[in-house]
Amino acid sequence: MIKSTTTSLHTLFWLRCLAIIGQIITIFGVDFGLKMPLPLLPMLSAIAALSIVNIYTARRVQQAKQGRVISEQFLATQLTIDIMALAILLYFSGGAFNPFVSLFLVPLAIASAILPIGYTVCLVALTIFLYASLMTDSMPLPPAPDGLEDVVSLHIFGMWINFVISASLIAGFISYLSSKIRASDHQLARTRESQLRQEQILALGTLAAGTAHELGTPLSTIAVLVTELEQQLPSQTSTEVRDDFALLRQQVNQCKQILSGMLQKVELATTQQFSLISATQLVNSVLEKFQLLRPMVVVKVPKLIEHSSPLLACDATLEQALLNLLNNAADASAEHVEIRLSHNQQQAMIDICDKGLGFPQEVLTVRGTEFISTKGEQGMGIGLFLANATLERLGGDVVFLPREGGGVIARVILPIHRHTQTDRTYASHRD
Repeated sequence: MIKSTTTSLHTLFWLRCLAIIGQIITIFGVDFGLKMPLPLLPMLSAIAALSIVNIYTARRVQQAKQGRVISEQFLATQLTIDIMALAILLYFSGGAFNPFVSLFLVPLAIASAILPIGYTVCLVALTIFLYASLMTDSMPLPPAPDGLEDVVSLHIFGMWINFVISASLIAGFISYLSSKIRASDHQLARTRESQLRQEQILALGTLAAGTAHELGTPLSTIAVLVTELEQQLPSQTSTEVRDDFALLRQQVNQCKQILSGMLQKVELATTQQFSLISATQLVNSVLEKFQLLRPMVVVKVPKLIEHSSPLLACDATLEQALLNLLNNAADASAEHVEIRLSHNQQQAMIDICDKGLGFPQEVLTVRGTEFISTKGEQGMGIGLFLANATLERLGGDVVFLPREGGGVIARVILPIHRHTQTDRTYASHRD
């Protein structure tokens, strides 16, 4: 509602600017152009007062953009001032016989679109009263110059001008309002989709936490058995067998560390804590963890320059999102995985490249908003979904582009955080 009233006040400000300019042109055009003397002092005084009100309105618009609330009562007061100013101008220029009298409909149309029915009814009653008053009491228009009425009827011509102005203002305002409503509906739909994805992620997180707890016991049992079996190996056991046991023990320990890290990340994610990290540090940290998970995959990385690397807002799930994308690239082409880092003034881009067969069109369309896997029965499509949700929460995005020579570029786009003195409380240490 705050955004709606602010937009309405901003629109009223510009419509009033057009009205003031049109009133000045009309008054001087009639007085000096058509040689029909009007009472300039009271009419220009009314326009001056309206201009002062508009200056104050402009100030309130700026305050509203900074968070000050604009009430519906304030909007109704603004329209009341417009109606009163128009009534004063009509009083000194023919009253109800002025061809521009139907301009009363413009503020009423605006009121019906932006105000509750109670305020609109009050403004309609005020306008009816003023119109009736102008029918009984007003200053008549001066007569037209000799011979001018023989060429064209000024009253009919004025009515035509009035129709053009009224139709343009009402149609323009309604069209503008309709575009705002469509944009609001689109934003609301996006918000609902985002909320639905967050609910799905919450369900996945709950399931992952429960699974981690359930897997902890059998993994501990396997670790104990492996250790006991390794100790019971005969002394003449070959080195290859001993190496296999050592690798098995290492992999079991790695699984336990992953489960422990998963639980910690779920706890951190629920607190919505963010830290600042340079893009280079982020890439290096992700690569280090990826090499532990998949030591057989060689990732090509151009030389990264630390001092020129921008700062990024990071939470516990960002590294996992990048690991998901790296895993997808490694599954597509384990021998041709590459990471590129670039940035501009506003955004940092992390490109994760492979030379696989590419993504089907449906994956490029949904871009991680649904569970769609590119691995057939071996994948569930959760990785892309979680990566996209994480990046959206951080104000970023992921797009998939075709790579020259074949393959896909998964481009992770993240907003750059400008580190200032006030950010010291925002940045926290990395584990």
